[in-house]
Amino acid sequence: MEKFIKSIVQNLEENGFPAKKVSLPTEKMYEIADKKGLSFNKILEKLNCDFNVEAKVETEKIIFSKAVCNTSPESPEQIDPQEMMKKAQEMMANMDPAELQKMKDMFTDMSDSEKDDLMQKGKDMGIL
Repeated sequence: MEKFIKSIVQNLEENGFPAKKVSLPTEKMYEIADKKGLSFNKILEKLNCDFNVEAKVETEKIIFSKAVCNTSPESPEQIDPQEMMKKAQEMMANMDPAELQKMKDMFTDMSDSEKDDLMQKGKDMGIL
């Protein structure tokens, strides 16, 4: 199983992962795993847990992307502002241009008081 997982990770990296989402054919991946006597669903779980790889299985293809952890601190005081800023920059760097433009438009469409509130929250957290 480990050898197959490493070959998948290597294939993903050769195609631009984790900076880019990479897709592989669904049927073929399940067939290869089956020929090796492996459960591809278990392999997907292991990729997620051990390699931080998220997989969205569709009919024709499986889209692999960098997994986003949903573990967050319980209170705002526990958030490291520099780490949060770093993660925000990483997320924005990985967004496609349409998503990035949508965020910019959303900020542009905010009222002055909404912008002020947002800026104040950033200052309170020590990131501005």
